Amino acid sequence: MGSKEKIIRVGIFDQIVSGGGVRLFTLKLLEEFSRQAGSRWRFHLMWPHFDSSNKFLTPPRLRNTTFERIRVGANSGVRGNFVRRAYEGFRGGKLSNTKRLSSLKPVEAYEKTLREEEQQIFRSGAGLGLKWLQHRAHKFDLLYFPYPYLTLPRDEEWRPRKPLVITLHDLAHEHTDAWGEMTGSLQSEVRRWASLANLVIFSSTYIQNEAQRIYELPPERTKRIYLTPPASVGSYGQASGVLARYGIKTDYVFTLGWAARHKRVETIVEGFALFKKRMDTNLALVVAGPLTETILSGNLHGLEVGRDLLSLGYVNDADIPELYRHASAVVTASISEAGFNSMIFDAMYYEKPIICSNIPQFVERLGTNDRLALTFDPYSPQSLADALCQHFGNLEEAGQRIAEAKKFIDSRALNHVAREYLESFESVL
Repeated sequence: MGSKEKIIRVGIFDQIVSGGGVRLFTLKLLEEFSRQAGSRWRFHLMWPHFDSSNKFLTPPRLRNTTFERIRVGANSGVRGNFVRRAYEGFRGGKLSNTKRLSSLKPVEAYEKTLREEEQQIFRSGAGLGLKWLQHRAHKFDLLYFPYPYLTLPRDEEWRPRKPLVITLHDLAHEHTDAWGEMTGSLQSEVRRWASLANLVIFSSTYIQNEAQRIYELPPERTKRIYLTPPASVGSYGQASGVLARYGIKTDYVFTLGWAARHKRVETIVEGFALFKKRMDTNLALVVAGPLTETILSGNLHGLEVGRDLLSLGYVNDADIPELYRHASAVVTASISEAGFNSMIFDAMYYEKPIICSNIPQFVERLGTNDRLALTFDPYSPQSLADALCQHFGNLEEAGQRIAEAKKFIDSRALNHVAREYLESFESVL
């Protein structure tokens, strides 16, 4: 009789769960882990009730995967039972529409309190989530943190009890003021993570090299793994009547994501306004994502809200595919990313032209020859206007770029990414 193969138990911990690409990245990676697990791997996902954009996190149902809520605070048990009842009972039960709506009024009011309380607890700097984790660490062979930020206790040391792998995404806290007053503490925390982790994974060589330089990380403790769709594609689901629901009545250029400082939404708005002045077009600019509704109070450079510019705010995952499918082009002006952001992946997947900032993380894989995408200076609205004019001025050439981009993105599947992650996990044991 041969010896039985050892089971490797991976604890996946994230107390913040960024409401953007990281949540979807974790879910899609975990789905692929589940497919490749066989009899060797077991995964245990630990999440709070809500992500950073205050949306309820539904437990995934996957083979070889278990799930647990991170429960901290004096009333965590009561809070957890209430939220479970609210979402599995009031929101999903067999009540009439009238009864469900009346039942949801107190639920939604209390839910808002719960969301705010949970975020305050996890972002307090007390490290309560990690203290909760320490009592469970013995169950795992290694720990993986897909989003380690805002997690370490500020005033005391923390040491993992098991081998630790983390993914560091963009270095916005080092290169930009996107984190505002939190920048200094985040810089300090990431330095600590760099020293604690057995392995740090990146999704671009540029960020990997920068992190090695800034944090004095030995190259042998870092690994670059290029991502690919569906980091977000395929996670959204589908919905009908999306354009009508959001009041979109004309062709449009689309951008999606948080209205954070490093996303440079202001460049997109001004650049699109310059483009509209140079070309006779009825195109609108559609901006979607958490906090994007705030751009309407800024300088719109002559764009008329409702006609030239629509700001959708947070959109449901199920609505996103239709917003991509009907877009005439996709634009991202970010100045800091981990590698390709979800907009580049999604645009290529849905065969839409991508016009993106010329930051090293993008150019590393796109090149500079306009074969896959047009690029522009994210600090220059004029540069974006030039790129938009180039694209819409030669749609035959644009079609060639779309075809090349689809071939490029199809050349690497998510199962390749998951396999490299699992090999990386195994390397630290």
